[in-house]
Amino acid sequence: MKVGLVAHAGREASLQAAGDAARTLADLDVEVVATAGDADDDPRIEGVTSVPADSFADGLDIAICFGGDGTFLRAAHLCRDPQVPVLGVNLGRLGFLAEVELDDVGPALRAVAEGRWKLEPRATIEVEVTGPDGQQLGSGWALNEVAVEKTERQRLLLMDVHIDGTLFAKVPADALIVATATGSTAYALSAGGPIVSPHLSAVLVVPVAPHSLFDRTFVAAPHETVRVDLLPDQAVALVSCDGREPVAAGPGSYVTARGDGRPVQLARVGVTDFPTLVRRKFGLR
Repeated sequence: MKVGLVAHAGREASLQAAGDAARTLADLDVEVVATAGDADDDPRIEGVTSVPADSFADGLDIAICFGGDGTFLRAAHLCRDPQVPVLGVNLGRLGFLAEVELDDVGPALRAVAEGRWKLEPRATIEVEVTGPDGQQLGSGWALNEVAVEKTERQRLLLMDVHIDGTLFAKVPADALIVATATGSTAYALSAGGPIVSPHLSAVLVVPVAPHSLFDRTFVAAPHETVRVDLLPDQAVALVSCDGREPVAAGPGSYVTARGDGRPVQLARVGVTDFPTLVRRKFGLR
């Protein structure tokens, strides 16, 4: 058994929890490696061999991350393509992606050491950004959402939104979010989008502060292509996947997104269902 640890390098509590987990796993005869951060001078997890990000997933049976949903997303981007399952320990605020709370780490680590976890595949969005001359400006994928955002505070972002080649709406807004069902409880929720069960195959198109009478979320099928055209005579927009490095897209550029990308494999060691999770996170009765 080989386990990889990912911790939020800027939070001492995350590094400490990861170090404690590493010692527990070592006592259970589990090999442990880690990657704590992207920079060479990032703090490391005490007593654990650190490996470069591009080789982190090599030979892993499972990855465990310590932090909030941002840390989970980083682990997911390290582990999606090699199909290494990811288990999250929540040290953030809401933490919809991270299943395990800090008080429950001990039993979760024993379950991992014994190979007792279930896989829960979560679809991703494949994204391409194309310039007005047809040149590809960037590509990537998102587990939560793709965000197309304005760069000038005083001006709106003017967009034409197409669904599978058909113009759906002209959207003047601060931003536009294309989210998975998994990402419905992230940026899309804060913009007024619905909470969607992650077991539903769907893509949400959510305008952010739209300046129009129509401000509803459109729900597309995963195989339908969502295309966002950036209209002429406006400032450059920024396109980002899961809040990672943005791509600048000028007027005349367009973004295409499909929700049938290769899934991220979530590891589950408990039995908490999604409605219960939502109820607990929001304190519903």
